[in-house]
Amino acid sequence: MAKRKANTTPIWQFLFSVYCTVMLWLLFFRSDSRYPGLPYKELLQQNTNLIPFYTIKNYLHVLQYSADRYMRTHCFMNLAGNIVLFIPAGWLLPKLWGWLRNFFRFFIFCTGVIFLVETLQLFTLLGRFDIDDLILNLFGMVLGFVLFAVKQNKLT
Repeated sequence: MAKRKANTTPIWQFLFSVYCTVMLWLLFFRSDSRYPGLPYKELLQQNTNLIPFYTIKNYLHVLQYSADRYMRTHCFMNLAGNIVLFIPAGWLLPKLWGWLRNFFRFFIFCTGVIFLVETLQLFTLLGRFDIDDLILNLFGMVLGFVLFAVKQNKLT
């Protein structure tokens, strides 16, 4: 059994590298969100949401009450994407690094990574700093962690 684990580790490392590459592209390079002519400070203010559940509440409101199909699709994809795209990270991190199999360490580490990504998106103007993204991303990672933990308990 140990031999099988040793042989699968490079595969998981490769998958994690591919996942990270795709996520970097999605988070930083897929669109140019710059607004020419506006002062940098104003751009930072426009691209920041520090009110928890503000964006989530607005998106849920659109999903519930709007007849605009495009906006409903946009809101659903944003909410679901911010969760689903981070489930693999929640699975792969503890799979590859044993020290992240402790939930508290995992949670603190993931919170720090997501906070760093959100901050980099803001200051590079390649995205927004939205506390709701942090909440949804972290929820996705925790789901991945739970799925990993359940799978581990069934195998041992």
